Amino acid sequence: MNKILNFHLVNDMAWFEKTIILIKSKYNMVSIDTLDEYYQGKIKLKNACHITVDDGDETFYRIIYPVLKKHNIPASLYVSPKIFNEQINYWFQEIEGYDFDIVKKIVAEMTNTPVDKLAPYSVWDIMKVMQVSTIHDILTEYRKRTNTPLKPYQNMSIAELREVDQQGLVTIGGHTMNHPILMNESDESSHYEISNSINELAKLLGHPVKCFSYPNGIPGYDFTDRECDTLKRNGITLTFSTEARDFSDKDNVYKIPRIGVSNSEGQLFLKAKLFLGPVWLILKKLKPSGEYVNRVQIKKIIGNQ
Repeated sequence: MNKILNFHLVNDMAWFEKTIILIKSKYNMVSIDTLDEYYQGKIKLKNACHITVDDGDETFYRIIYPVLKKHNIPASLYVSPKIFNEQINYWFQEIEGYDFDIVKKIVAEMTNTPVDKLAPYSVWDIMKVMQVSTIHDILTEYRKRTNTPLKPYQNMSIAELREVDQQGLVTIGGHTMNHPILMNESDESSHYEISNSINELAKLLGHPVKCFSYPNGIPGYDFTDRECDTLKRNGITLTFSTEARDFSDKDNVYKIPRIGVSNSEGQLFLKAKLFLGPVWLILKKLKPSGEYVNRVQIKKIIGNQ
């Protein structure tokens, strides 16, 4: 069973170290370079695991990275260079703590949708059916109406990002410019989000970028073959989705699966993910993700107005 595990924000170092020790005790930890060789057919892997982390929240440098260094665990980190260059937050960081009733009212006005039709759905699901430019318009309007300031910057500094990159244990890859659901974007916007993130990150780090991860990341819901083609044209060799299954040499290298690990997830549940293998994947599929079911319904509601 070969696995790629994906983390985001982690705010408990003790939990993370315990989790890493558990993973390391059961798997052979491998780097991006080793994965690249595997997908090129140069080597075989058995019981291998690679750690990925998305976004570059400040907790990566403060909590995740020290644990990775302590236990000599190779990993890869996926970031949006615009966030670091402009010292701004991702939209999902900025919206945290907002009055969601007001947000829904603004969405209703902007989409000419009765607000009661949006009431059953979370703001997160509603945002994820929209183009990222519209999301930012909604947040700007919210701040204007409520006199809410922008939040303090919540992510790593450029100096920290470069330090991590230069020490060599962690490979840094692209993650778009603005963290959109790429499937929602126009051809032009999708191309910009991918190509510019790769080029700008290469400038920031001083060397080419070879890997990428999709925001959200479910094939057919969050990205399509359009995005795969753009990544290929940009010289990316490995791209990670969030399709939750083990990886194999039969994978499309632009849709490599990853299994998500949530912040402070219980050890019993994590062990089920790690050790039940195909059984866990079958059990997981018995419960469809509410987010994707909701997003289909929200698109119908907004689209019919």
